[in-house]
Amino acid sequence: MTTPEDKERELQLRQAQLEAKERELRLRELENDIYREHNSPEPPLYNTRKHHPQENSMQKFGRKIVKFAKFAGFVVAGVAIIKVGFFVGMWITYLVMTGIVAAIGYQIFLKDK
Repeated sequence: MTTPEDKERELQLRQAQLEAKERELRLRELENDIYREHNSPEPPLYNTRKHHPQENSMQKFGRKIVKFAKFAGFVVAGVAIIKVGFFVGMWITYLVMTGIVAAIGYQIFLKDK
């Protein structure tokens, strides 16, 4: 017959065996990781940076001129669009007003009673 002490010893033995197996498995995993790191066929990759050559003052001035020209073009285009909008809006208003006057005139003078 097995006594409670024997059962406890057996459980402790099983626990020790499981812990040993877990340690062995973890060590194998670590060894595989280390082996893969050192024996990989690809060379190690390093972070690279793009080369930006130093700009001279003419290049900086040229960039400023280009930015100013873009801004000026944007302003001119905006003003032109506003003027065209007012012009078209004015003609639409004239047409609407003429239509209203014509409708009122028709109602007063030409509509049969």
